Amino acid sequence: MRDVLLVARREFRERVASRSFVVGTLLFPVLVLALILLPRLIGSRGTEWALVVVNEAPTELGRIFTGALGAAPQSGAANTYRLLPASGTFSSLREGLNARVEARGIDGYVVLPVDLVSGAAILFRTRNVASLEVVRDLRNAGNLAVQGERLRQAGLDAARLTALTAPVQIDQARVTPAGEERGQAVGAFLAAFLMAFLMYFMTTLYGVAVMHSVLEEKTGRTAEMLMSGARASHVMMGKIAGVGFAALTQVLIWAAIATFAVSQSSRLAGPGFSTAALQALRIPPVAGALLLLFFILGFFLYASMFAIVGASVTSQQESQSVQFAALIPLMIPLLFLRSILNAPLGWTATTLGLVPFTAPIAMPTRMAATEVPAIEIAASLLSLLAGIVMVAWVAGKVYRVGMLSTGRRPTLAELARWIRSA
Repeated sequence: MRDVLLVARREFRERVASRSFVVGTLLFPVLVLALILLPRLIGSRGTEWALVVVNEAPTELGRIFTGALGAAPQSGAANTYRLLPASGTFSSLREGLNARVEARGIDGYVVLPVDLVSGAAILFRTRNVASLEVVRDLRNAGNLAVQGERLRQAGLDAARLTALTAPVQIDQARVTPAGEERGQAVGAFLAAFLMAFLMYFMTTLYGVAVMHSVLEEKTGRTAEMLMSGARASHVMMGKIAGVGFAALTQVLIWAAIATFAVSQSSRLAGPGFSTAALQALRIPPVAGALLLLFFILGFFLYASMFAIVGASVTSQQESQSVQFAALIPLMIPLLFLRSILNAPLGWTATTLGLVPFTAPIAMPTRMAATEVPAIEIAASLLSLLAGIVMVAWVAGKVYRVGMLSTGRRPTLAELARWIRSA
């Protein structure tokens, strides 16, 4: 055990004390906060478009159109519009309008043709290709105006028809032992996706670090010196533990920052990032402890697999081609993410949550979507522990022989012979 602690301490200090660890730990939450806050701090009112409106359609239609397009924008709207009326026909005004656009006197002009109600298209001319938001706003205002005019011509009251065809609202809530928890499906999906992404990202990042560390010691011939004073299995366990604690430190720092962000959800929420989405990241202490446990066990499992890769290959080029095979089981839950969220208690989600190589992502995703029976969570953890024992045993065998072997990469038959002989 003393040898394991010495190697673990060395690996932990080597990574946590590095500049890249500090920069990566702080830069990631800063980038996330920037993506949330910058759209609100920079140009929160969007761009103002100066548009001339030429109305050849019925007067009421033009009034509805300009009223809808020039109305006070909602919070976070991409664009605002300053509408300039024009008198006369489009044919008589066309050359003058084009000249004003070329001279940058206006941003563009909109023409409502006389047969717009019959299906004619709204003409929109601008100096540059317009943004999708501008076209969308013009289309929405045009639809509202044309539909209102068609209803008026049919003798129907637009306000009454709107009230009769108002869409049904869904009051969604999740039933838990503590009661009903209201929230949006997008919030639950966001929480599940973030947990799955973090699990994949951290396991891959630090698992590959274990592989590179093993490979560097093998190619640099320092493994022989290490194993002269400690057992090969102890060196491997210390390496995995040290890197694992470095990963855990980074995750705990991010969790603290995320907890602060959730506590400030009313200030951080904005367009495209609602308060419900932030509140979906609020995790009870017991669930948080389970998620952390799944992360630690999942890391140890895949770090052992990456250690096998590092001990069996002879160069960085070979490791890049082999490490993808070790990542395939971890990618399977991401491919079935939608199925897991749609039916978290279904056969697919349950199976992926019990298989040790997919459980680190599948089970936390299920837990984010619904209340998973405690016996399934316990079975998943036991499955992970059994997988770690099995892979670590194989890794110890391969590590012992592979670290002292140089030359070409071994075949599967040779790896099996290493395991039997070690």
